[in-house]
Amino acid sequence: MHFCGYCGKKIPDGEYCNCPENLSARNRHMADEIKAVAVANKRHLIIGIVCLTIIIIALIKIIVFMFSGGTDEPVVRSTRPEYEKPVTDFVSAYNRNNSEKMMKIMLPSDYIDELKNNMKSPEDWNKYIRTLNDGIEKEKDTLELDYGKNIRLSAEILDRKALNQSENDDIKELYEKDFKARAVKSAYKIKVEFQITGSEDYDINKYWIYVVEVRGDGWLLCPEGDGYTPGNYINLDSGN
Repeated sequence: MHFCGYCGKKIPDGEYCNCPENLSARNRHMADEIKAVAVANKRHLIIGIVCLTIIIIALIKIIVFMFSGGTDEPVVRSTRPEYEKPVTDFVSAYNRNNSEKMMKIMLPSDYIDELKNNMKSPEDWNKYIRTLNDGIEKEKDTLELDYGKNIRLSAEILDRKALNQSENDDIKELYEKDFKARAVKSAYKIKVEFQITGSEDYDINKYWIYVVEVRGDGWLLCPEGDGYTPGNYINLDSGN
């Protein structure tokens, strides 16, 4: 037998007083216990999420390590050989009527600077570029007669060959003598399938063209080719 601490009533063993004060105290105690359990569960959940995140990050780093040659630094792998880049850049420049970009794709930077310096003023150079851009646009207007509107050029590299001695000598003379390049490091002859597509029709042609690695400028697209002459777009005829 014991007595209630609030009202003083005698309480048999194993029972509790049902006075308002005692019931209120018991409710508060139960609420505190429930809250404590909830807080503990929430803490365990947060710890579990953090641990899972750490595990996932560790797995990602392991995968990166495995496929990057033994380092966890990000590795960027080129899916296209560097010597093909001038061709894809040329296609992009053509589709945007960007003759100045075409020049940078074909000619050494020092030679382009010399061309600019020979102009009387920057505006003369800009006028020259606009004239070349208009020439590309006029060509597309002509192509629209056969293929429809929205003329687009695309290209696919089909093959690559080393140059014979005569071709190699011609390329070196063109770039080192005519274009005043520092030096020709290497060159290839590549077969390219060009496709002209309009809203109504398309056409496909295959040509051999040259790509040249020039010291200080990287890989360039030679203005001359076998049946296809990219230099025509920037008023270059046989390197002159």
